[in-house]
Amino acid sequence: MFINEFSKVTGLSIDTLRYYEKEGLLNPQRDSNNYRDYSEKDFCWVQLLMKMKQTDMTIENIKEYALLQEKGDITLTKRIIVLKEHLENLYIKESELKSTIKFVENKIIGYQKRIGGKI
Repeated sequence: MFINEFSKVTGLSIDTLRYYEKEGLLNPQRDSNNYRDYSEKDFCWVQLLMKMKQTDMTIENIKEYALLQEKGDITLTKRIIVLKEHLENLYIKESELKSTIKFVENKIIGYQKRIGGKI
């Protein structure tokens, strides 16, 4: 599919898709007219890429992962290590978020007690 349609199905702007291509994170095939021709494989990769970004993985780490993926199954062990390191960071952020949520909940409880629990 061409870039306009790919942009619509992924929810990413054309500029973002071109940026990812410039950064080496996306490499669609080209047709005989040199138009980008995105495949199902590109779609699957973009889905993973968006999850990585959504979870605050750095562009550098995403690039490292992308390079490893291009090299094939020989890099599976290294990809597991990269993802485990990222997962550990996510667990830390989850713990911090839970602590913040508890703090806000306690603030609400405290305020409700001060006004007689009317909200």
